[in-house]
Amino acid sequence: MVNVTIDQNYDSEFCGSIPLHLVNLIQPHGMLLVLDKPELRIRQASANVESFLSISVDDLLGQPLSSYLPASQYEDLQAKMAQQDSPDKIPLSLVIKVAEKDVAFTALLHPREEHVLLELEENTTPGTQESFISLYQHIKYITTLLKQTANTQEIAQLVAAEIKKFTGFDRVLVYQFDPQWNGIVIAQAKEKDMDDYMDLRFPASDVPKQARDLYFTNPYRLIPTRDYTPVRLIPVVNPLTQRFTDLGDSNLRSVAPVHLEYLANMNIVASMSLPLIINDNLWGLISCHHKTAKNPSYELRSALELLSGIVSAQIAAKEREQAILLQARLRGLHGRLLEQLYTSPGLAEGLLDGATNLQELLNLTGAAVLFEGSSQTSGNTPGKQEMKELVSWLRRNHKDKVYVTDQLPKHYPQSKGYKDVASGLIALPLNAEQGEYILGFRPEVLQTVNWGGNPNQAIQLEPDGKSYHPRNSFATYQETVKHTSLAWSEEEVEAGETLRNAVLEKILKERY
Repeated sequence: MVNVTIDQNYDSEFCGSIPLHLVNLIQPHGMLLVLDKPELRIRQASANVESFLSISVDDLLGQPLSSYLPASQYEDLQAKMAQQDSPDKIPLSLVIKVAEKDVAFTALLHPREEHVLLELEENTTPGTQESFISLYQHIKYITTLLKQTANTQEIAQLVAAEIKKFTGFDRVLVYQFDPQWNGIVIAQAKEKDMDDYMDLRFPASDVPKQARDLYFTNPYRLIPTRDYTPVRLIPVVNPLTQRFTDLGDSNLRSVAPVHLEYLANMNIVASMSLPLIINDNLWGLISCHHKTAKNPSYELRSALELLSGIVSAQIAAKEREQAILLQARLRGLHGRLLEQLYTSPGLAEGLLDGATNLQELLNLTGAAVLFEGSSQTSGNTPGKQEMKELVSWLRRNHKDKVYVTDQLPKHYPQSKGYKDVASGLIALPLNAEQGEYILGFRPEVLQTVNWGGNPNQAIQLEPDGKSYHPRNSFATYQETVKHTSLAWSEEEVEAGETLRNAVLEKILKERY
């Protein structure tokens, strides 16, 4: 599914420019404190602290955090901060004591250059030890199953099914991003009464750049219920920075209203998403949906965070394995083709006519060798005059580089007349000035892409041009992709470049 190149860019610059990290609001299932350094006095707090601690924000502001913690916990917190020379979050269990009342919290401490963020969620999970053992067993079991999978598709489907089982979410999807950042659902596990999104593509604007970037600092994004009233920070401006507090890597950060509207249009009340990061790139997402409010325990979220890392590593390993196998096959073909090249009477015969040939090496339906004034072809290729004009275009625009495209008619409109033969092109220049090239062709492959709703209506702007709404329908919208061939893999392009170097070396040896 991911090898279809979508011509149009659905990544919204408008959505991607919204500063999600400067909302100055949090979700109400936890509270947030901003502490100064090094005294750790409370300088800013979320307006809902009274509902957790039975103390007003005004009474809390300016007070040292040490006043509310057992001495041993405060010392542990300070020691961990002193030892950690990075802005990574520090997880803690804290008991805050206010007016003879002890409240247990799961905490995340965010050391910053100018201040410290402290996120607190009340710890209501009984039997943590049992919960840990149960979660460890689940993760261990899934890890064992992952080792038995044959490919990325099997990994994704196993993960969707198992996460649904042990979390109780109503639907779990695994998305993979295509090169244009559209998300493709490659695996799904769901309740029978929920919409089926398998194999559907969602436009890049559904997860705009700002949101994608935040997945590198947030191990997950949780919305326990879309029906919440955002909680503001008091005072509004951070007194330590004279700016809004950056909540970019805060788990409690409030959600953009347009995303809550998006969830409502999907008939979803709660959601949780986890990134799949491979080679420092956002490869995809695990997206969990629930029809009613749902707030997974901190232990369960931590288990899912660990699992998303394991899954990312497994997908990376499987894709690396597939790439190595393809490289080995192509190297074998290259070796045989080279042997043939050196034993054939001419360059074209060596590349096109033997038991191993250029078409097999690069998975082509047609190939041409334009060399020393002659043009020899195999398979389905454009006519001689058409190739002559194509080479003139290549010389003007892509002179001395290997040129690869799976959308030739888009870049070179004159080729629309022979799209059935050459919607895909790999061009290996031998002597561009003299019009000497090795050309490989792939035909148009008409492909139907199923979108989750019309991607052209993904964003509906208000007349003011500032506020906007997401699409309200996720009914399958079909788009036929034209003038496109099967995509070229990195390994195939690499094989083409290696072959070009070998041919150039042979030509030089013969001439000099």
